[in-house]
Amino acid sequence: MKRKRRWIDLALLPFGWCVKFLLALGKLFGLTYIQISVVFNLWVQGAVLTLSGVVPFGVAIYKMLEQFSVGWLILAFVFACYAGAYVYAFIKMLRHYHLPFDKAFFLCVMDLERVASKWHTTYEMVNLLIFVLFYLILLALNVIISYYLILL
Repeated sequence: MKRKRRWIDLALLPFGWCVKFLLALGKLFGLTYIQISVVFNLWVQGAVLTLSGVVPFGVAIYKMLEQFSVGWLILAFVFACYAGAYVYAFIKMLRHYHLPFDKAFFLCVMDLERVASKWHTTYEMVNLLIFVLFYLILLALNVIISYYLILL
């Protein structure tokens, strides 16, 4: 009897691609899968996301210095808070998933499994939602905000 595929099963395919990507990246840099997972998923992605969250503040400051107005001052304050939230979250994440690599990796896996059980899904699906979909949405949001601020 042929097994009917569930939508959750579809998460295994892109998750497998992500694992292969990390294995290849790890081989390139001489890191194990655990090490490259921590470095790439937590440190690199976290740093890129944090920097992208700080850019709107930088653009608002630049625009305010270029031509002062109360509107730019208010936007600078709003985006300082926005940037602060990204920096705070990144620091909190770094403290939570501190070295050694094995400890950080397995703590992250446990956290993802805990979320998966609450959402009634799989570890792989939560991993994809957080480290791919949610990451790309936040990154795109920051790029769009920065782009529109530049246009103002």
